[in-house]
Amino acid sequence: MLFRNISLGVYYPGDSFVHRLQARTKLLALLSIMLSLVVAGQRYWHFTTYVVAFLLVLLGVFCSGIALREMGRRIWFLLLIVMLTTSVVLFAPVGLSGFGTPIYIFPAVPLTPGFFAGLLFGAGLLIGIYLCLASLPLPVLRRASFQRGLKRARTIAIVVACMLIFVLAYVYFSGPAQTTPRLAYMLTNDSIWYSSILFALFVILYPCSLLLTMTTSPVALIEGLTMLLAPLRWLRLPVDDFALMTLIALRFIPTLLEEIEQLLKAQSARGASVGSGSIRARIQSVEALFVPFMRNTLRRASELATALDARGYQVDGHQTRLHEKTFGLADYSVLLLVIVSLVVALIV
Repeated sequence: MLFRNISLGVYYPGDSFVHRLQARTKLLALLSIMLSLVVAGQRYWHFTTYVVAFLLVLLGVFCSGIALREMGRRIWFLLLIVMLTTSVVLFAPVGLSGFGTPIYIFPAVPLTPGFFAGLLFGAGLLIGIYLCLASLPLPVLRRASFQRGLKRARTIAIVVACMLIFVLAYVYFSGPAQTTPRLAYMLTNDSIWYSSILFALFVILYPCSLLLTMTTSPVALIEGLTMLLAPLRWLRLPVDDFALMTLIALRFIPTLLEEIEQLLKAQSARGASVGSGSIRARIQSVEALFVPFMRNTLRRASELATALDARGYQVDGHQTRLHEKTFGLADYSVLLLVIVSLVVALIV
């Protein structure tokens, strides 16, 4: 399946310890981790809270029955994007103020014609090696695992090349006209700190949000969110309307993915493919998907609105709860463990 790695908003049924927890417990635990990370970000070079929060998330993954390999398969691409983004923050240009005390200054690289010629030669050599590996009629090179590795390497290479082109263009056109442009970067205290916490925030919060949606059904999640937001009704805020919109949005994520998958299969049956051909052919294939996708999406939304009207759904009045019950011993224990661990980590 093309979109099998997209898990945010998709519920995976199970009977693990994390599955049996109330949705409010998981929401409060996620909120506690977020608040602790915000407070920890104000303490310079204080990584204890980030380590404790990461261990808590790792413990939650173990207790959910979800394999680490399965979780890693769903976050590896975004993890790569974040690593490349943090590298931009990690290496500060030489001569700019506001980046703290320099720790190490890298040797400057002049952007001369010889440098660009060597860069083009290296890129051409890598492209030639890739084409040879993709076209040679060897059984080892025809394996599905090897072909998937080639596709991942191609994706990584494209992302790295785009970032390198952006950096080179910025340095080349922003430098003084009377001097030769050059790549001159340094490592500083502030750049290492900010890039580290940016990477840590993704490594902690994204798997935590995945764990929440994968172990909690959308209905239970919205019920827990509604109960947590119940005090806002005193301010005349439409909490139930917000809960209904959020529930529909979460339920529509797998629906839209299924719709895209069906359209791609229909195009493949007609001889068209988004993943093959020239760039122009791929763009035309994607454009051909837009109109039927929007039409089918609006049709499903209209059917949902008709079903709500036919069942006489009304936001007014007291709504009964299907999943959310009173807190049990496990819920109190998890909240106590999370809060106490984070508070101790902030104090230490």
